Amino acid sequence: MSILPQHPLTIKDQADSLLRQFIGYNMKRAYHEIQAELTQAFKQIGLKIGSFAVLCAVLEYPGLKQSALAENLAIEQANLVQMLDDLEKKGLVKRERASGDRRAYALFITEKGKKLCLQAQQICSDLEADFLQDCSAQEIDSLITLLQKIEGRVKAKRI
Repeated sequence: MSILPQHPLTIKDQADSLLRQFIGYNMKRAYHEIQAELTQAFKQIGLKIGSFAVLCAVLEYPGLKQSALAENLAIEQANLVQMLDDLEKKGLVKRERASGDRRAYALFITEKGKKLCLQAQQICSDLEADFLQDCSAQEIDSLITLLQKIEGRVKAKRI
């Protein structure tokens, strides 16, 4: 006997109801919605989500090596190079040869990059406040803790 509905789906039905039992699927769907909102909001200031992550990391850790950034943000090196080329052309970051290793680059945010990053952080904070308005502070803290536990467990299994 099939557990799928025997009637045609209507607009009100969810075609993914079987998948909704899986945490990963729910995380993917939530991220998809958040990503769409952030993409639209960041487009207004000429920024992409990946570039926002790079700016935040370089703002927090001036002189961060390009290779460490790629590893920490889980970005393929080739993709990161393209992002950095774009950010550098826009005057948002600068690359300098790392001291002690002429093959490596250290990354620094410019004043223009810092200003844009802070503006993007505010946009992100505002959107998150809207997304999470029905959640208590405790629920938000729990969500963050659980997501970090899941990430850590999955990473540990790969090592």
